[in-house]
Amino acid sequence: MATLEALDKIAPGVAGPHTLLYGAEVKFYSNQIEAPYPFETALAGLYVAGDGSGNTRGLLQSSMQGVIVARDIAQKLSE
Repeated sequence: MATLEALDKIAPGVAGPHTLLYGAEVKFYSNQIEAPYPFETALAGLYVAGDGSGNTRGLLQSSMQGVIVARDIAQKLSE
């Protein structure tokens, strides 16, 4: 509570009665799903992309993987 009270002096309202606190964010980058470009797994039609795949470490990389996956799916649907 002391931390919230100290933060409340800098940013009033932080220590309010309706403040919702979240736990620390933890990411495990050692767990990676094998899915070579364009991020399709050995199970045809199953793609992994973004932070859940363990292959990215940020929003930009995750977003681009999503674009690559979407383009690959669109190409396969048009064939």
